[in-house]
Amino acid sequence: MLQPGHDNPLDAPSIPDATTAENRGEAGPLRMTKHDRPQAAPEVVDRATFDEALAEQVAAEKELTRHNDRVAAARRRLPMVEVTDYVFTGPDGPVPLTGLFGDTYLLVVQNVMFGSDWDEGCPSCTWAVDNLPATTQRLSEEAIAFAMISQAPIGKLEAWRAQRGWEHLWVSSAGTTYHYDWGWTQRDEQGGEVLRPGYSYYLLKDGKPHLTYMTTARGVEAVLPVAQMMDRTAYGRQQDWEDSPAGWPQYPTYG
Repeated sequence: MLQPGHDNPLDAPSIPDATTAENRGEAGPLRMTKHDRPQAAPEVVDRATFDEALAEQVAAEKELTRHNDRVAAARRRLPMVEVTDYVFTGPDGPVPLTGLFGDTYLLVVQNVMFGSDWDEGCPSCTWAVDNLPATTQRLSEEAIAFAMISQAPIGKLEAWRAQRGWEHLWVSSAGTTYHYDWGWTQRDEQGGEVLRPGYSYYLLKDGKPHLTYMTTARGVEAVLPVAQMMDRTAYGRQQDWEDSPAGWPQYPTYG
C-alpha cells in the first residue's frame, strides 16, 4: 500500500518542513524556511497605481465568483445514487452509514487517507482536518452532520485522533468494500493499493443514504480556509507548482 508521502501533486496542500539543519543547530547548507523573510517583494507604487491594479484583480475575482455560482447551481441539479448502508466500526462499536447522519438528513464525509498498515494519518489529510473548525456546531445548525472515514483499524484512528486533539467522529471502513466501491482506494499497475483523499456528500431519503456529490484532489481546496488565506498573501502558498514572479519563495509541495 502506498505510504503517506504522496506522489500525486494534486492532493490537498501541505506545509513544507520548517525544521531545517540550521534550525536544529546542525551543520548543513543554508536553507530558507517560510519563517525567513524573503528578499523579493512586490513593486512599490503610488496609491493611484495600486488602486487601479487592485480594481483589475477584483474584477477578475468577481467573474470567478459568478462562475463559481454557476457551477454551484449545476451541482444542485445533479442526480443522486443510492449507496449501500455500510456498517463501519466506530469507537463504541458498529456504526452504519445511516447512523453517521445522527438526527439530520445531510452528511459530509471526509475520506482521510490512513492505510490499514500505516502508523499515522496522511500528512495532507491531517493538515486538511486541522483546517476544520474545532467543533462542527455551525454545520449542525445547518442540519449537516460531519464524519471522517478511513481504512485503518479503529484503534489506530483513535490513537491518531487523540494525538492530534480532534473531536470529530471518525470511523473505520475495515472489513467493508466502501473504499473500493467508490474509488477511494484503487489498484496501481503493480497491484498495489493507492489511496485518494476527498469528500463525499450524502442525503438521507426514505431512510436510505444517497450520494449527491463527491470531490477529490484539488477539489478539496474549497473547504480549506488556510489554503484560501495563503493564496491571498503576497507570496501565495509558496509551493513549487505555482506560477509566481521570479525570486518568490517556493518549496516542495510535500517538503
